[in-house]
Amino acid sequence: EKKWVLLCNLNPGGPFGGSATQYFVGDFDGKTFTADTDAEGRVPTKWLDYGKDHYATVSFSDAPDGRRTVIGWMSNWQYAPEVPTMQFRSANTLPREMGLFRDSDGLLYVSSTPSPEMEAIRGTLLKSVGRLNLGDKTKAYPIPEISEILMDIDPMKSDSIDIVLSNNLGQNVVMTYCSATDELEFDRRKSGIVDFSQDFPAVTVAPAHSPDGKTGLRIFIDRASIEVFGKDGRFVMTNLVFPEEPYSTLSVRSHGGGAKISNLKILSLIHI
Repeated sequence: EKKWVLLCNLNPGGPFGGSATQYFVGDFDGKTFTADTDAEGRVPTKWLDYGKDHYATVSFSDAPDGRRTVIGWMSNWQYAPEVPTMQFRSANTLPREMGLFRDSDGLLYVSSTPSPEMEAIRGTLLKSVGRLNLGDKTKAYPIPEISEILMDIDPMKSDSIDIVLSNNLGQNVVMTYCSATDELEFDRRKSGIVDFSQDFPAVTVAPAHSPDGKTGLRIFIDRASIEVFGKDGRFVMTNLVFPEEPYSTLSVRSHGGGAKISNLKILSLIHI
């Protein structure tokens, strides 16, 4: 089976305001693109990234091994000229490999995983935990300023699981996986400097598309951005953050019952 993906960068109209990239899966005969429809005959709108800061996605022709690699602009026209930086007005996202998977609703969705070349910037493995039982007591680990965090999540009997990045000033990003809705929320309202635009403080939400009620995260933390990839690339969320000092702690806990995290890894990244 061969399918085509039509990317549509639009501004405004993103799922959380401002600019974003939507996509359509379908067929292309070299002249006309025909989008797939759902069970009710409608053309569903899908989003390539569920953060506020992923726009102007472009793909590369003739990538190695026939891969379809994309990269996006990491900002939002709602506040791009107002971000609290000097001589810097945003970066690009990590390069991502696109794939397709069929979800339980029968529809095809795009997966986005970090390009394998990203492993070349890995530095030191600072922490590795094979199994971590979660409850209402917070468990915390130090993280470097520029880092990669990986984990598998089994919600078990819990209602939700919090993954928190914080610094000594009390600034934080709260990522919450909600097992009932199979969604990941990203709350940056207390992430650092947020008052330069009324559109910047926000909570973004992504469907996790978990096939068996379990999910996983691969989180890339840079000085002014966080990119969160779901297990097998089934979702991705990109958000800018402007902490006044680097996030230094990863905290995890569950609500409403026990949960389990396995294969937790914290790595430093080489800043190149």
